[in-house]
Amino acid sequence: MPTLSPHTPRPSRVRAAAVIPYGLALLGLAGCADSAGTAPIPVYAPMATVVWSAEARRVVTATPLTSPAATRAYALQSLAQRIVLARIGDTLLTSRRAAMGYASSRVLTAMAPTQAAAIQVTLQSELRQPTAGTPAALAAGKTLGEFIADSLLRLRASDTTALLGAVTLPTGQGIWVSAAGKAPVNPRWGDARPWLLSSADAITVPPPPALNSPAFLTALAEVRQISDTRTSAQVAIANYWFYGLGTPTPPGYWNGVASDLCVHYQVSELQCATILTTMNQAVMDAGIVTWVAKYRYLLARPYQMDPAITMPITLSNHPSYPSAHSSYSSAAAAVLSWYFPREQPLLESWVKEASVSRIYGGVHYRFDCDVSEALGRQVGALFVATLPAAGLKPFQTIVRR
Repeated sequence: MPTLSPHTPRPSRVRAAAVIPYGLALLGLAGCADSAGTAPIPVYAPMATVVWSAEARRVVTATPLTSPAATRAYALQSLAQRIVLARIGDTLLTSRRAAMGYASSRVLTAMAPTQAAAIQVTLQSELRQPTAGTPAALAAGKTLGEFIADSLLRLRASDTTALLGAVTLPTGQGIWVSAAGKAPVNPRWGDARPWLLSSADAITVPPPPALNSPAFLTALAEVRQISDTRTSAQVAIANYWFYGLGTPTPPGYWNGVASDLCVHYQVSELQCATILTTMNQAVMDAGIVTWVAKYRYLLARPYQMDPAITMPITLSNHPSYPSAHSSYSSAAAAVLSWYFPREQPLLESWVKEASVSRIYGGVHYRFDCDVSEALGRQVGALFVATLPAAGLKPFQTIVRR
């Protein structure tokens, strides 16, 4: 079993598709699906997939990117690697490491132009690896990697509009109010095109409890009671799971978990890229649905309903309902639990802790988190339902090579 702990900072532990039909079909590669039961591509140490997952988390942190923008970066970067590996197969004429590096660096630079120089440092380090290949193979890898990255960026160009769009917010009792002098976080992200869902409205998020209803007042009272009696342990959990702007964000946390599991279970490069792609696309879809509901219901944060509520963490500048932390985490855990079923109890315990951390922090009602956990699991289940047909299998035991 992995020696993973929810209180070990995952993103620093490793070196800094499912929806496969979607990404591969669009690039004419639908027939290139991997299976845990087929001969694996040799594992390099460290795997390029893990290296670039860590670099993506660094880029998200340093830029910094909001969590919706981060889900897009993680999904596109991992899918680019997945397509590159499926396209290359077992040939030695094209450097896998170079193709993955050029694809990843191209995607990440597009997501975060200010990080271009630092991304190039990682790329050049990868190209110097002994396993990178001959000059001809490196050149072929560059051509392929940049082609795949540019193709994906064109296909997902509309995401930029959704990230940058603005809205005019109504006012009234119980309606969320943006922080003074700050724009709401990505209010049009719900307009983004999901990877697997037919639309963002394919999953209906029910409205929150009515203001002044017993359910709402009970949830608000719980947040106030915790605020009044918050323990040092609760503060520690709230701070650990904060993952706000200037961090890898909650999706980045789960990318670290996925990378750790891939290393621990000794999966191949292609398998690791497939796992990361499945998870990141599920997380992005769950986030899109979450954002639709946030700006549809515009529920005020607990402190806006009771000014006596204090918060030991920085508040995210978007509506309360539902919880993005919870939907991201439950979608990620649903996918990872399918690939690594032995780890499901541990992964689910982290979902629960991520959710309750938001209540401990005074930034969410319990119903925010409960609804989001169900939402994330539903999205994750839709993704994992596609995996057997793609020839994929769970990893029941560690593969020794």
